Amino acid sequence: MLGGDAIGGLIDAKGQIRAPWRPVINAMRAIGPDEFAARAAALDRRAQYESPSGIARSLRLDPIPIPLMDFEFATLAEAIVERAEFLADVLDDVYGAQSLIADGSLPGDPLFETPQFIRQLARQPGFTAPRLASYAVDLIRYPDGGFRVLRDHTDRAPGLGLALAIRRFVADVMPELFGAVTLASQRPVIETLQDMLHVMAAGGPIGLIAEADADMADTRLLARQLGGTVLRPDDLSCSGGAVRLRTLAGSTPVHLLLRQASSLSIDPLEQGGPPSHGVPGLFRALRNNALTMLNIPGSGVLQLPEFKSCFSNLFYRLRGRPLQLGDHEGASLGTIDADQAPIAIRLTQDGAAARFEFAAITVRLYALRIDGFWLVLPGGLGHATRTDGSVLIKDLWVIDSGDRDAEEPDRASRGPAHRNAPRTTRKAAMDLPSRLADDLLWLGRMVERLDGAARLLAIALPRFVDASNLPHEAAQRESLAACLVSAKLIPDEIIGPFLSARRLHESLGRTKPLTRLLTDIRRLLDQCGERFSISMRRIIEGALDQIPLALSDDCRTFTACMQFVATFNGVIAEDASRSGGFVFLEIGRRLERAEALAETLTVLLAGSLARLDPSLALAIELADAQLTYEFVNAGPLLPETAIGLLIGAADYPRSLAFQTEALGLALRRIGAFERAVAADRITVDLRRLSGAVAARDAVDLTETLKQCISSLDMLADDLATEYFAPIPPSRQVEDVQQATLPKI
Repeated sequence: MLGGDAIGGLIDAKGQIRAPWRPVINAMRAIGPDEFAARAAALDRRAQYESPSGIARSLRLDPIPIPLMDFEFATLAEAIVERAEFLADVLDDVYGAQSLIADGSLPGDPLFETPQFIRQLARQPGFTAPRLASYAVDLIRYPDGGFRVLRDHTDRAPGLGLALAIRRFVADVMPELFGAVTLASQRPVIETLQDMLHVMAAGGPIGLIAEADADMADTRLLARQLGGTVLRPDDLSCSGGAVRLRTLAGSTPVHLLLRQASSLSIDPLEQGGPPSHGVPGLFRALRNNALTMLNIPGSGVLQLPEFKSCFSNLFYRLRGRPLQLGDHEGASLGTIDADQAPIAIRLTQDGAAARFEFAAITVRLYALRIDGFWLVLPGGLGHATRTDGSVLIKDLWVIDSGDRDAEEPDRASRGPAHRNAPRTTRKAAMDLPSRLADDLLWLGRMVERLDGAARLLAIALPRFVDASNLPHEAAQRESLAACLVSAKLIPDEIIGPFLSARRLHESLGRTKPLTRLLTDIRRLLDQCGERFSISMRRIIEGALDQIPLALSDDCRTFTACMQFVATFNGVIAEDASRSGGFVFLEIGRRLERAEALAETLTVLLAGSLARLDPSLALAIELADAQLTYEFVNAGPLLPETAIGLLIGAADYPRSLAFQTEALGLALRRIGAFERAVAADRITVDLRRLSGAVAARDAVDLTETLKQCISSLDMLADDLATEYFAPIPPSRQVEDVQQATLPKI
């Protein structure tokens, strides 16, 4: 058991507050519990906004850190390096000669029975990277001040992304603390790690592969800190024994993956399991050394409880001395009187005063294997477990004592002293996975679909509620019912002469079209979260939260939906890049608005121009063009001028030609010139149609609009085929011609 010179982490053997805690306690006294409660709430809000997809709402951060002195950390780091090196040697033996199992030092039965043991990667001559490259350890501090290991994390290092980001969150809400101490910087370790990863990536992306249904918050935080790209299994394929990523630039080789996904189904070709949860052929790429993966699948076998009980005796037999960090007996704190740390309790809902409490803590530290050396990150996470079982996450500090004569760990634990490789420059926008661009495109489509549905319902429902028997209003209700069916908001079997407000409300209550659209938008926003800045996401999610939770078919709900769409489009117009992935969001918006408008006009403008007065009025209202029409054409509603505004106007943002022209410009920005020419042809046809109507020539509006819809559908299908068509996940791809995908 490491340590033993103090009673707990807060109070020393003489009953005095230990040195690292003094600035923290002084700040706590000066600020007070009520203000600390407000700071804790502010920290939660900051973490929600800062993380690329939002920290899980059940995860609470605490502004009171857990401090360690640098000389205390140095001794602890040396012990962690010793343990990490030992576990790495054991892992190599388990997947290699298995001599420790043969001589009975490790039990073989639990190893060979657990699915964590990946037989397909056993007894391999060697990989481009060590099997164990990152390691996390949870420690508890006994009342006498000594540390023991509660659990080892050898499969992957959970929470590393949050550990690298939490200090920035805390610094914003607790500046008083940071002014009182000097903290050991984490930057040298992170920059050295980044250099190594760029070299391993060989000019390609630093990929962080995560499971399709995993909580992505920590993975995205880690990707942001390391300059990596979050990948899903369906982003990747194996061709010719190598791993390739489908990006906007075509098929790109991937040489490095940081594994955030489970080992159990990462290669369904050899392991079985759902093809969508893994990459068929990934193990072959590993065995061929065409891919470097950190950590290599199967490293989680060292977390078996049967193995943990053997580590201390095995180390003593091999090294002739005990481990500096011994094991805590059991998988939880149990009845151990572990170290207690102060925590800030939030203000209760009834406004009762906040207070400081103490909670049992565990400390998680991280060791990274960089260029053959183990480096321990000077910082980490603390987990404070309250009496009700809830957990608060705390920052772990390493305070610089200013004593340069303090004993340092040996060279092996410190690793390289300088950055030893330049970063490889690459065009990150071209490495954008096509899956992410597809999500952005559909996000644009779903937002426009919500806008169209809310506008149509806001106009249609009042006409059925306050229905009259006037002929022109009956004609409008019939047209609106057809538009509702065309927009897939109601089934076509309920329309007819007996369609009433009651039947319409009942149908909407069953199908819940707005609920489904909002669910899709929230899902796509989360999947694309890493592409939005903090302020962009804050504004968009704030507007989304203004939509009533209990959606109803009333004016307030429709207005909130349209306000969200206006906010979303304004943020994208002012803050989003005009290149890279956001071009696909613009393409999605223009495709959806053009198709929806063309379908609506097909319904409303069917028939002779001489009898279109009620339908034209509806079309103008749905396009929100009443004022625009009045400014351009004072007087009665004329078919020629109204159709010219709705279809051929180049300067009205809701006209059909405006959408197709903007679509062509966006397609050119991604280099899809043939598709842009197709969009331009649609624009020319629409303007020709508008001119023919203005000249009062005989035209078939319905047929031309149907051709426009067909051309837009074909354009959307071509885009999906060229950029987003997934490689069949059920087999390994061996066609080397995949590398000839179109360049953008």
